[in-house]
Amino acid sequence: MRLLLFPLLICLTTNALAQKITDGSVVCAAQKRLAAAPPPLADDFRSDSIDLLQTIIELDLSDMANQRIAANCRQIFTPKVAAAPEIRLDLEALTVDSVQFNGQKNAFTHQNKVVRVVFPAPLGPSDTAEVRVFYRGKPVTTSWGGFYFQSGYAYNLGVGIATDPPNFGRAWFPCFDNFEERSRYVFHTLAPAGRSAFCNGVLADQAVLPDGRERRTWQLDEPIPSYLACVAAGPYTAWERVFPGENGPIPVQIAVAAGDSVKLRQSFVHLPEAIAAFEDWFGPYRWPKVGYSVVPFSSGAMEHATNIAYMRPAVDGTTANETLMAHELSHHWWGDLATCASAGDMWLNEGWASFCEHLFLEKTYGRAAYLAEVDANHLSVLQTAHVSEGGYRAVAGIPAAYTYGTHVYNKGAVVAHNLRGYLGDALFRTGCRAVLAQTEFDDWSSAEFRDKLTAATGVDLSDFFDDWVFAPGYSVFVVDSFKTNGPLARVFVKQKLRGAPHLHQNVPLEFTFLDKNRNRATRMAMVSGENSTLNFDLPFEAKWVFVNVGHLLNLARADRERVIKTTGNQPFAPAKLDLKVNTLPDSAFVRVEYYFARPDTAGAANPKNYRLTNRFWSVRGEFEPGFDAQATFQYDGRGQLDLLDSELFRQTSPNEDSILLLYRPGAGAAWREFPTYTKFTAAPNDRFGLLRADHLLPGDYTIGKGVPETISTAEPVAQISATVSPNPGSDWVRVSAEQDFSKLLIFNALGD
Repeated sequence: MRLLLFPLLICLTTNALAQKITDGSVVCAAQKRLAAAPPPLADDFRSDSIDLLQTIIELDLSDMANQRIAANCRQIFTPKVAAAPEIRLDLEALTVDSVQFNGQKNAFTHQNKVVRVVFPAPLGPSDTAEVRVFYRGKPVTTSWGGFYFQSGYAYNLGVGIATDPPNFGRAWFPCFDNFEERSRYVFHTLAPAGRSAFCNGVLADQAVLPDGRERRTWQLDEPIPSYLACVAAGPYTAWERVFPGENGPIPVQIAVAAGDSVKLRQSFVHLPEAIAAFEDWFGPYRWPKVGYSVVPFSSGAMEHATNIAYMRPAVDGTTANETLMAHELSHHWWGDLATCASAGDMWLNEGWASFCEHLFLEKTYGRAAYLAEVDANHLSVLQTAHVSEGGYRAVAGIPAAYTYGTHVYNKGAVVAHNLRGYLGDALFRTGCRAVLAQTEFDDWSSAEFRDKLTAATGVDLSDFFDDWVFAPGYSVFVVDSFKTNGPLARVFVKQKLRGAPHLHQNVPLEFTFLDKNRNRATRMAMVSGENSTLNFDLPFEAKWVFVNVGHLLNLARADRERVIKTTGNQPFAPAKLDLKVNTLPDSAFVRVEYYFARPDTAGAANPKNYRLTNRFWSVRGEFEPGFDAQATFQYDGRGQLDLLDSELFRQTSPNEDSILLLYRPGAGAAWREFPTYTKFTAAPNDRFGLLRADHLLPGDYTIGKGVPETISTAEPVAQISATVSPNPGSDWVRVSAEQDFSKLLIFNALGD
């Protein structure tokens, strides 16, 4: 399942040095997802005592015009315990007319959304019985999920974002609405003329009645939990194809309005690549068909097994939303095939499906596209997840309020990518295929996933799960220093944390060495704890060494490296630094690393007792004679995005007079005020501005507060007033001021 989020307009301020702002009308992704937080989840132990074998639903949609259904549901089951006295089935907002037990009318109650049926006599494990519930009414919908009647369509979305539990099969049929209970399904549907119904599984029978209504029977032999059962009825035609699969041809059936079939073909042009990618990594497709039903919904899609509810706006004749197509398909491995045992482990469904979007892009467009998406997702998580969801959180055991939030979807994808980096591609593929084969049509917890993956790969993954799954926050590794003796290199590595409770252990880390001619050699090594010392034998004498250049792991860092060949502006996004090269005798290699971690402060690192922010930059590369550049660093204590420097200002004051640009040439050196820089403030004490280093030096930089020890040689910049219109603006703006100005810096709401 994926919830659709929409881009926002850029907002500008009316200062000559414009700043990013947050408009009160803007609703962030997490706020949209969590508009109505569900209550705490209740335990459901019914599946410990009763096993539902088959669910047979007869659904009459003839009264679609009045948004009402008439139905009966047969639950065929067997007890798991001796002397089971009753069965309790979830059903919400519908009227129960009668109940039969083994074909005979039986007493029942329907209270608090539960249909309770007491058996005529207790049943045991050797018994197989059937309860049939006859019901009718208008099904319920929520802010996201339930049963919808829209524009001549009737369809369900099997998850209720704001419900407890989030499973929402009970919106249209009586069931055990939990993640553990699985059943086989048969659907008998009756729909108005011109409104064909599509359900899970394969079409077993169909007929048109004399009055034009259409009766259909669908059958799914693979067991699924209640929230994955579905129906969609509308003015459909079937778009059908057959694509090759690992175990043979895979039928594809997509229910779409006839007028949208051409756009569907164009929007789904890379569906074969999605199937191939997921089979390659996770094993053969284990379902009777790949299916989607295009519905008049505008806020995402739902991974109903073999019949995904897919929003019509995404079928627009372009590939702009193809990652949504891939996300939902991937649930047929992560979520539909192997399902999280509880909502607290939802990352096993949604985090992995989000990661599968990256794998789809890699298969379709190559490694560079994969890494670009991985990096963009990780940067967003680093900057926003803890802000929007009340702190740094582990992906396992997520509170109910954040079941469908940023940590689950986006950080879950971060964790999956890191697991790939820990294991390497070969073992990652072997492990994923093995554990999904072992867990097919079953549920699991994060701990069970860990144990199965450890057994399948032969790699003890306890540390990985303790660090990345069961604990919040992030780690990052810094080259503290290194020494060379010809081709021999000794590297000293320091680990830093961001929002994590403990140092990570047994981390496979990639080291990239460059010689003076920029030749490269890459080595892997295991690091643990705060400090590691590593020895490498290289094909040359190294001039530089960098960590995680290939981004095999998502760490608490953003970076960018460039070979600069011209003077002028050189952006180093996403490393939050802009470079302006003034003179360049030849090309220059420059790498900027931005760390979401506190700079060194212990011992001799901070003799002036500056108050330091919780982030820093490392700038390395070729700074040959004749190379001269300016670098612009932003400080922001207003609490936006990553909270940036808000902690620094909270611990001191809003006053910006004491803001300093601090510098050191490398680890072991003391932080000092940079000798020549200019401060640009947007407004007095608004805790926002820029610091421009006028002659950039290689080394580390951070922002602090304290007593200045040097006087900048740069000329102060006068403050002027300006107006910006339109404001907010999304494409162009007009700026007017009463005074002349030669340069204007404008930032959008993301600080770009």
